[in-house]
Amino acid sequence: MDNAFRRAAVCFGETLANASDRYFDTLSELRIRADKPVVAYLLNTPYFVASNGELTSDCSADLLRISFDELKNGFVKLCAYSVYKHIGSMSRGFITLAGGHRVGVCGAAVVSGGEVTSVCDVTSLNIRAAKEFPGCSRCVTDATDLRRGALICGAPSSGKTTLLRDLARTLSLEKLGKVCVIDERYEIAACFSGRPGFDVGLSDIYSGYPKKTAVELAVRTMSPEYIICDELTGEGLSGICDALNCGVSVIATSHCGSAEEAADSANVKALLKTGAFQSVIFLDGSLPPRISKICAPGEI
Repeated sequence: MDNAFRRAAVCFGETLANASDRYFDTLSELRIRADKPVVAYLLNTPYFVASNGELTSDCSADLLRISFDELKNGFVKLCAYSVYKHIGSMSRGFITLAGGHRVGVCGAAVVSGGEVTSVCDVTSLNIRAAKEFPGCSRCVTDATDLRRGALICGAPSSGKTTLLRDLARTLSLEKLGKVCVIDERYEIAACFSGRPGFDVGLSDIYSGYPKKTAVELAVRTMSPEYIICDELTGEGLSGICDALNCGVSVIATSHCGSAEEAADSANVKALLKTGAFQSVIFLDGSLPPRISKICAPGEI
């Protein structure tokens, strides 16, 4: 059991912490909603958490519920009694915990100048169990030439970020490549108080930077051979084009479960149009991550 994840779960009581202990190997998410049953996801399969800590698919069972006050107090504990310290990431919908675990936060937006600046009256949390599988990226490095760029596609919770962090470790430490990790949402390296929560080898890490800004800084100051980033969308396209013009290989991810979905995705089409990605890799949703298919851009 990951001690950091247990410390997060125990903020909402020993029953939830004990359930997390028992099922941690396959646990991917704990979804806690005020006054509603707690739901645990083992990989992508949902189960209710019973009041005795067992998992069940029976919605009529005696289920664990977290009251609004318990949720509020537990969230303050998650923030180590300093919610203000997390305001920056909360405005983007999450906080990051020690160990690389991330908590999605839903509640009422605090808006200033037309922008969300914080969240109050938290109503639900999604505690995601971050994991690493050293060596899992060999399925990619053995199958394609990453010097020509790769776009890794998969459904949510299919292991895209898990694969990226091991690619960062492998390319920088084993291959001695110059790697910059653009970790806008603190998920890949998951730095906490300046320390990476995961082994990303000898990578240089830009935490919390907008992707476009981070790519521009990396290209100008760090002379990377590879840039690795998560959840790339159209907002980062100009930065990616700058990287390409400097001969940098880009490895990124996109939410897309299959080649058929990719063919219908305006975002994927825009990404492929940049010419940054000579391989499009689809994951099958397993952990450790596994490839289901590799396509050339012209096959999408």
